[in-house]
Parts: sequence; C-alpha cells; structure tokens
Amino acid sequence: MKHLTEFRSEELFGATITRLLSRQQLPTVGFNRVEILKGATLKPHTHTASESFIYLLEGTAIVTLNEKNFGVKAEDTIYIPAGASHGFSTPDEAVVLLSVQSPPIYPESSLPDIHFGNPNSLGEMN
Repeated sequence: MKHLTEFRSEELFGATITRLLSRQQLPTVGFNRVEILKGATLKPHTHTASESFIYLLEGTAIVTLNEKNFGVKAEDTIYIPAGASHGFSTPDEAVVLLSVQSPPIYPESSLPDIHFGNPNSLGEMN
C-alpha cells in the first residue's frame, strides 16, 4: 500500500503525471493519475499500440475524438482505441483523471507511444 504522495510525479506535455503502477508490477498495463491545469490544450495525437480508458475524477474538459468534440465532466469515462486521434482541452477548469492503458503509453524504459499529426510538433500543452 502506498499513499499518492509516495509516488514520483513528472511534467509531461504540460500535465502532471503520477505513475501509479510500475512495469515490474504489471508490465502490460499503464496506470496514471493526471492533473491538467485550466486553459491547457493537448493537440490531437494517436497511440499506435496503446488502448486507453480514462476516468475523470474532478473538473470538466473537451475531448476531441476523431475530429468530434465531446464535453466531459467528473465521473465520465472515455475509451480510446489504439490509433484513434484524440486531443484534450480544459477551457473552464482544471481536471484530475485516471488513465489506464495497455500497453503503457509512457513506458519506463522507452519513448512514449504518442504521435502528433505534424512530425515536427512537440505536442506541448499551451
């Protein structure tokens, strides 16, 4: 058992990501707590191999899934299949969410499985 404060957090694409599951515990699954500040935008991108399931704990956001916008709020869930284009924005308030992926989007020993439309794009959140 561990408390959230015992995990290491990192800034990635403008969000604060806390990995709640290590590769040694369950190598085929990623499980992260993500905090995104109000006014942030993550440009549309894909994950080649990873499927994701997102559960919003707090706040509201706009999710762009295959070029369609959807308003989401706390207690909503989002399934994102591998290869689906998706983006995220938080115009009105910050959000806190849980993200479960298989295989992990942000593996501990290699580059993230995140691909933006423009190969020169860094995909940073504004």
